[in-house]
Amino acid sequence: FWPLVTALREIIYKSAADLDGGFFVPQQARYPSGTVLPYACDEGRKPAEDTWWATITCTNGKWSSTPMCIDQKACFPPTIPNGKYTESSDGWYEERHILRIRCDPGYEQLNQIATSSCLNGTWSSLPICESNITSCSSPPQIPHAVIIQEYQEVFAADSKVVYQCETGYATEERHTNTSIYCVAGSWSWSETSSCINQKYQEVFAADSEVVYQCKTGYATEEGHTSTSIYCVAGSWSWREASSCCNGNANAAA
Repeated sequence: FWPLVTALREIIYKSAADLDGGFFVPQQARYPSGTVLPYACDEGRKPAEDTWWATITCTNGKWSSTPMCIDQKACFPPTIPNGKYTESSDGWYEERHILRIRCDPGYEQLNQIATSSCLNGTWSSLPICESNITSCSSPPQIPHAVIIQEYQEVFAADSKVVYQCETGYATEERHTNTSIYCVAGSWSWSETSSCINQKYQEVFAADSEVVYQCKTGYATEEGHTSTSIYCVAGSWSWREASSCCNGNANAAA
């Protein structure tokens, strides 16, 4: 019985975590589960969060995080839209630390500014990543197709985007997917990139083949139950031998 009570107390109550260079309010030896404990730092220091005070929460005998006070002149990680940099394992950067920004594909540094320094708790002249004039915006929508890669707002020059045609649709070359490229700020779109219904077409490319299936009881002169014609130099290669004739009539003849 008593060991069980002791174990429950260890779960419900928790002593205050160590805090170098700061203080808790209120300061107690132990805190019940559910306590939200504020803390602040001594002069010249600040919490390791982007505020001048912070809190930790006791849940079932554990604090939600480790409270920490750091140098007032340290800097927190900046937000660089469309850019990246080497992240600090500590979660902050010491004064005079220099960040080197790498812009995402399709972006470049405005005014060629690529670095920023931590000075007295703030970053100096944070680089701005703007879209490159040779990059492309979102690719065009193709009817009856979907892009099979992650969404992007900007694509670098020479980027390739692949579309997958809807079931029952394909390109003029009968491919079920189609690609376009970012070339000098524009997409290499053409009508041949379209996904068209394979059951019906208004226009056929040169050398296209169309297959006809004869009705039951009918066949071509050669006795085939299907026949094909081809698009040759703008005309169809139709001939009488391609016709489907009544099989009984052929037999009688």
